[in-house]
Amino acid sequence: MRVDRFVSTNLRNLAPDEIEFGRGLNLLVGENGQGKTNLLEAIYFFRFGRSFRAGSDSELIRFDEPFCRAELTASFLDGRRETFAFSVERRGGKTIKIDGQVLPRRSDLAGRFPVVLFGPADLRVASGEPEHRRRFLDTVGTMTDPAYFRALRDYRRVLEQRNAALKARADRTEMAAWNERLVASGAELIGRRRDLIALIEAEMAAHARDLDSPFEFSMRYDSPLLDAALQADDVTAQAGLTRVFHERLAAVAHEESRRGITLIGPHRDDIAFAMAGHDLRRFGSQGQRRLFTVLLKLAELSHIETELREPCVLLLDDVFAEFDAVIMGRLQRVLGGERQVFVTTPVPVDTAGAPGGRVFRVADGRLTAS
Repeated sequence: MRVDRFVSTNLRNLAPDEIEFGRGLNLLVGENGQGKTNLLEAIYFFRFGRSFRAGSDSELIRFDEPFCRAELTASFLDGRRETFAFSVERRGGKTIKIDGQVLPRRSDLAGRFPVVLFGPADLRVASGEPEHRRRFLDTVGTMTDPAYFRALRDYRRVLEQRNAALKARADRTEMAAWNERLVASGAELIGRRRDLIALIEAEMAAHARDLDSPFEFSMRYDSPLLDAALQADDVTAQAGLTRVFHERLAAVAHEESRRGITLIGPHRDDIAFAMAGHDLRRFGSQGQRRLFTVLLKLAELSHIETELREPCVLLLDDVFAEFDAVIMGRLQRVLGGERQVFVTTPVPVDTAGAPGGRVFRVADGRLTAS
């Protein structure tokens, strides 16, 4: 896929000009606060129908304006051209359309707009709290696997409803029913996550070889429930997982009732990252974690392209300022191919070897082709 044209109204500080992009590298050069990331934010919005940085949709709207709107036309490998549009009203309404047809649900975008964002905030996946790693995994899984999407959706719904039942001090019969639903959806989600991690790890290993990485990285789904289930010799892993899940819920039933929250399940799991067999978070240097992040995002990119059979649009948000020259030299290898890439940077960079590209100066939200 590639983005051919873009136009917006009242979207942050972006000017309402229609912009035509290059087929390859699109370099957005400008000082901080001029609107470079705002453009990437608008493009990325069509991946899942939400911003990658705004706390609420209304933050996309320019100050003192009642709404914002963005529209872009994308071309696909099979020759299709589709027009994606969204509008957000300050009073709370949001509409997303493809070729003029309103999407009933934001989730209907899953897999329709293959785009991958890579920015400094992605370092939190390697070094931050478990929620960042779970979010990364779930973002990739829901975009490429409908069964993963359903498992995550079902689990989140049951988790929310079960927590409400705990807070309301539901009786034992009602909690038993919620336990059945939690175990069924949770076991499915754990299995999907485990399988996805194996695929991403294999992609990472391939990219590490391609980029001459001096380190051997690995990743493992860190789930106490799954670990206990795999130790059972007399049943399959999935059956053992269901049994262990029920046992752990029974063991913490009193504490859950006291606190009014679910204490067991995949919403508390993590992903363990290792370098040469050692915990990356504890023993990896900042440079090693950055290299791991590069490999992880490249693995995400190649996995999505393989599953969707469509080239992704790659958004690189100010990574030249965050990563050192060695890592950027490795990352720049992806810029010379046929994939469309958007790069934001405060200073011009060498675009040699990136055919079909364009350079835009960004000032006060207006893009001017150089």
